Amino acid sequence: MFIAQSTLETWRDSGHVEVADQVVTLKNHGRAYHLQPAVRFLSVVPEGRGAELIGKVLTDNRIQELGGEIMGDSVLFGASAFEVEAGYVGTLHDA
Repeated sequence: MFIAQSTLETWRDSGHVEVADQVVTLKNHGRAYHLQPAVRFLSVVPEGRGAELIGKVLTDNRIQELGGEIMGDSVLFGASAFEVEAGYVGTLHDA
């Protein structure tokens, strides 16, 4: 599951989660998720080149494996620049 950075910050500020060692624990549900840095692709410039990535989520490691470069709220793949939303991929953590 993708968790936007802003969402995680809101959860943490509200006291609904604990974050430690790249694991987020949802207090009300008793579940923990391992977090991997990731981004959700929002738009592409120039429009049309790489449009298949819009709405997709890739981890930072996968972007680097594919030859992409993360620059703030953008990802570059060759001549295409993508606006992205920073966050994490959460996978169920065995406690």
